[in-house]
Amino acid sequence: MKLLDSLNTPVTRGRYAQVGFSLMLVKYAIDILVAWVFFEKLWSPRKYIIWPDDDTVTFFNLGPDDRNFGLTMLALSIPFIIIGTVMTFRRLLSADLPRGLVVLFFVPILNLFLIGLLCLLPAKVVSPLEQVTILEPPTPKLVPPTWGVIFRSTVVSCMITVPLAFFGANILQNYGFGLFIGLPFAHGFFSVLSFGWHNPQPFGNCMKVGYYSSLLAFLLLFFFAIEGAICLIMFIPIGLVLSNLGCLLGYLVQRRPSSQAAFPLLLLLQFPGLPLLMGMEQILQDASPTREVISVIEINAPPEKVWPQVIAFPPIPEANRHWMFLTGIAYPIRAEIEGKGVGAVRNCIFSTGPFVEPITRWDEPNRLSFDVTSQPCPMKEWSPYNIHPPHLDHHLISKKGEFRLIRLEGNRTRLEGSTWYSNNMWPNGYWGIWSDAVIHGIHLRVLDHIRTEAEKLQ
Repeated sequence: MKLLDSLNTPVTRGRYAQVGFSLMLVKYAIDILVAWVFFEKLWSPRKYIIWPDDDTVTFFNLGPDDRNFGLTMLALSIPFIIIGTVMTFRRLLSADLPRGLVVLFFVPILNLFLIGLLCLLPAKVVSPLEQVTILEPPTPKLVPPTWGVIFRSTVVSCMITVPLAFFGANILQNYGFGLFIGLPFAHGFFSVLSFGWHNPQPFGNCMKVGYYSSLLAFLLLFFFAIEGAICLIMFIPIGLVLSNLGCLLGYLVQRRPSSQAAFPLLLLLQFPGLPLLMGMEQILQDASPTREVISVIEINAPPEKVWPQVIAFPPIPEANRHWMFLTGIAYPIRAEIEGKGVGAVRNCIFSTGPFVEPITRWDEPNRLSFDVTSQPCPMKEWSPYNIHPPHLDHHLISKKGEFRLIRLEGNRTRLEGSTWYSNNMWPNGYWGIWSDAVIHGIHLRVLDHIRTEAEKLQ
């Protein structure tokens, strides 16, 4: 109750940093000890963002041991969450920022950005008159921006974030939270911060600068051959939201005249903060969860007629190519098989090369299961250059697949196709939406062709 009573008491940035850093060390030590002594598990900082990190990704599907472990770690976190929330609320009060920003304390990666910001921003300067009289805060003098100021702000932010994007994607080859969450948020924040460096700017102009800066960054990443157009387009929904959040926070900071002296220190949130975050992700990276995509069709033919098309099918006509595959995404062309039964090798030929699939279960005409031991690139990038970003090699990994043929009434077959794969790009939930859709499209291209060929035999 004493802690809650202190909500309206400002706290200095030094005290905030001291308490936060101390509690972080204490919390991490407790978590390591409890995980090792009571559950015989290893605990790393990355697990604060992603847990569990195996095939199970929902709490209610966890086994009893993992569920008890998760509940225990959550219970240990509650006192630290309460203290951190209260301290952040008090520091926002001291820094004269909207108290609603405390919600960022609960967002992975963005909470680190908020904490760093509050450790650097000075306290609001209070005049003697304000100490005894409640007055509305003075409105900063707004100076109309020139196009030169707008251009400078967009260029400065891109000079920082574009090299960092290249560093994370091509040097570290780590497509993680630092690259896809921290960087776009920081990009919007620093474009607006640079815009209002000397003169506070209105909200509308700040958001315009954020949009201009994001567009310039998109073009630079494309024309400097760092990334292809399709992957950049896929990133736009999450990138735009995070950039706008960064712009909003930048606007709230730059409108405070007392914050202008801290602007150079705020660059520490990006240089070297983001490279350090990306490097830590690279070191502490855990395995990605395995995802399963299931696609189903019904065929007007019995399983005996469908089975030969499942194990090997003739070339699929190019006229049947879905618009999705016109973007450069690899698509299946034909399937061949060497041998018969378990141990045979099925080769599914895609537009970018073959998938090599040793058969692990041959239950004719009911089920065909196989592993994937070799796979081609998942796509060919749209770019004026011949580029090959690292994510094309070891980030979308197919592990195994299966066809299930279920006999239906009326001499018909229900054909189910499953693919198990991992996507090593984070946040996995976002990128998994795209990869699930692509794999489902690949499934339907194959299943529809099998249906056409099987029904011809009727």
